[in-house]
Amino acid sequence: MTRSLYDILLDVSKSTMIDDGDLNAAGLLILTAAIHGLRISRAGVWLLSEDKQAICGKMLIDGDDCKLDTDLCLLREHFPRYFDSLDTERAIVANNAQEDDSTNEFRDSYLIPYGITSMLDAPIRHRGDMLGIICCEHQGDMREWTNEEIAFVSALADTYGRAVSAAQRNDYEQQLKKINEQLEEKINERTNVLQDALRNLNHTQAKLIESEKLASLGRLVSGLAHEINTPLGIAVTSASHCANELKQVQQLYRDDALSEEAFAQFLTGIDDGLSLINNNLGRAATLVQNFKLSGAIHIANEEEQFELRACIELTLKSLQPLLKKNHIDCVLLPGAEININSYPGAIAQIITNLITNSIHHAFANTGDKKIRIELRESQGQVVLHYTDNGCGIANDIRAKIFEPFFTTARRTGGSGLGLSIVYNLVTQKLKGEIIISEDQSQGASFEVVLPNRD
Repeated sequence: MTRSLYDILLDVSKSTMIDDGDLNAAGLLILTAAIHGLRISRAGVWLLSEDKQAICGKMLIDGDDCKLDTDLCLLREHFPRYFDSLDTERAIVANNAQEDDSTNEFRDSYLIPYGITSMLDAPIRHRGDMLGIICCEHQGDMREWTNEEIAFVSALADTYGRAVSAAQRNDYEQQLKKINEQLEEKINERTNVLQDALRNLNHTQAKLIESEKLASLGRLVSGLAHEINTPLGIAVTSASHCANELKQVQQLYRDDALSEEAFAQFLTGIDDGLSLINNNLGRAATLVQNFKLSGAIHIANEEEQFELRACIELTLKSLQPLLKKNHIDCVLLPGAEININSYPGAIAQIITNLITNSIHHAFANTGDKKIRIELRESQGQVVLHYTDNGCGIANDIRAKIFEPFFTTARRTGGSGLGLSIVYNLVTQKLKGEIIISEDQSQGASFEVVLPNRD
């Protein structure tokens, strides 16, 4: 290679534009170098289509005119011999382009209209694949391309492949930066949710310690930890996995070894990991919310004067979709109006939790499912009698059913907070008592006794 061609090639190779990621700027530099080194006025970058059935002008310099993404395209079906030459992935050296077997197919449509007599096409390769060519076109008398000129253009084509890698790296870097920002944002959001949940948990735990029912603090903390550690553990593990995956992709990017397939797998893995984090933190937040309700019932709602039967009927109406879905006949037995000064929200929660408890535990082997609620007044008190016709409550667990986190349905998603909330609402919020009936042979039976402060 002559000294002048070598110097031009060296200047191009050392230019920061090649590795900056701006493919148009790099292409313009390379084509300008080809025009200057070969003393021609026309050169272009042509890229093959994905199926290699067409090749189109990506960038074309013709004298002082420069066009990007031109509308010039050659189709394999129109120029089969030219594409056969491209398939060899070797330089096409056409000293007499209008007669050469590789290029004479487009003599009338391209060569003669543009006054092109000689052509030199060097393949552009990227990661082992041929992407297209750098096409150098001589106008005027026919020209014999020298070996030095062929090597010069081939080196420029390889440099364009390097610029393609830089552009891809720049694109990947921007995508990775965006993904990293989104990941950090989601982790920060989930961390804030977790911190709020832990603060709420600490607040609720302090209240529960003050409650006479929760004298056994060790059992409470053990039960809570068992319930909340599973979703939080999964979330933390998934977050750690996402972070490791991100580090691996970043390393591949730094090593220039990041393939499209690996990047696609990374995106899929990150999406799955974030979904897992979101779902399990949602489970933990729901658990803490229920736990908070169990311990902070004193601020559930306001005390007011209301008619108790109407309050319960309204609650049952709101539960009709759930009752209908589970084929349960739930009836409030008729009786006189009972006016009471109490907390309607708490009473609605009691009815809801008792019915939910029956649905989850009572009717596994029951065909005709029934729930009956009866109200009566007695010596300044209101008695709410709740019964279902399910399997009843076994003797060996009766002493435990109001304890937080005690459940016989752990495997099916039971949290053990339903009856605990009922107990705390009745005894602390409403200043009453709840009694398990001795006879459980016909199903579960509870009596809720409330003071009547009408």
